[in-house]
Amino acid sequence: MNWVQQEKLFFIPVAKRLPVEVVRGDGVFLYDRRGRAYLDFLSGIAVNALGYRHPRVMERIAKQLERNAHLSHFFIQDIQLEFSRKLLKLSGFSRVFLTNSGTESIEGLLKLVKKWGRQQGRGKIIAFQNSFHGRTLGALSITGQEKYQKNFRPLLPDVQILPFNDGRSLREAADEKTSAIFLEIIQGEGGIRPVNREFVAEIKRAQNSGVLIVADEIQTGAGRTGTFLAGEQFGLKPDLVAMAKAIGGGLPLGAFLVSEPFASVFDRGEHGSTFGGNPVACAAGLAVLEELADHGLLKQVAENGKYLGAKLAALQQTFPRLITEVRGAGLMYGVQLAINAPVCVELGLKEGIILNITGGGSVLRLVPPLIITRDEIDLGMERIARVLSRLESPSPSQRSDT
Repeated sequence: MNWVQQEKLFFIPVAKRLPVEVVRGDGVFLYDRRGRAYLDFLSGIAVNALGYRHPRVMERIAKQLERNAHLSHFFIQDIQLEFSRKLLKLSGFSRVFLTNSGTESIEGLLKLVKKWGRQQGRGKIIAFQNSFHGRTLGALSITGQEKYQKNFRPLLPDVQILPFNDGRSLREAADEKTSAIFLEIIQGEGGIRPVNREFVAEIKRAQNSGVLIVADEIQTGAGRTGTFLAGEQFGLKPDLVAMAKAIGGGLPLGAFLVSEPFASVFDRGEHGSTFGGNPVACAAGLAVLEELADHGLLKQVAENGKYLGAKLAALQQTFPRLITEVRGAGLMYGVQLAINAPVCVELGLKEGIILNITGGGSVLRLVPPLIITRDEIDLGMERIARVLSRLESPSPSQRSDT
């Protein structure tokens, strides 16, 4: 039996695995047991910012492992301080709490918002349709997708889900009883949908009236969109930010960031995390932040992101019947297809590229490692073009799938 077949013997069957037995990664490529290379345009769902086997990440990890792998929150370690100092400087925030994941970051912020809201007489939380904030019960409560919520009700009370990018609805809903608005600057799981300027203006209006703005930058943060935080591109300075994914360099690491007025909301013992801020993960994360800030990677992402956007616009002109819209920023793009096309993933594997479909099954999500070069982008576009060519003239089996 291969690995995917063996998985069915041991794991609870909730994940849909790709039929590839990956044995290693190198740069922006993954390699299977037969030695075949796959260009990775998913990067662990926007996690592997520096790709695979990056020398600075490996060096940082090895150095920390020689010291210790875990001490718990009863001890502070220098690697945690170095990572946090860098993270706060790049983000412009005052304080940080280190977690293991994006979901855990959201949960911590929900607790902070609820306590602060109780003190202020504000109990309502606003979130948006097609959002995705995580799979724990609190995060599910503010995830505006019925398919994720329906089997787990009752969820948190006093949560209002509004249409995304609808300024009028937000203006009517955000009142003196609203404690916080949770939003993604670019909805990832919802189909790579950025906020628009009118909507941001209403977000700022609510913020000026005393509502906390909580930005979920779990997928968009750490340089993914060409700036360290995606909100920078819209002139949006949230009160609180959730991060994870890329900041761990491939290891489980998350964080929530707060501006100074909210640094003292929690009393001692009201929040904690056994593995949060694991020193090995912080070591890997520090390598990512150093690459972004000190070695020109952030600028490179911005430049290569424009290049990718132009290439995708050209791809749309080549396949106008299949591609209805291209949207995104930096190295986070969604290609809206005119068909429901999960088969793209299967066809991509045949062409030697790792792809992902989101947004209800019709959006091709492209989130390659941030280190990708223009030559590798060109290679990716060539392989995606071959996938789309197959879709234009599908075989009978492909026609039934789409």
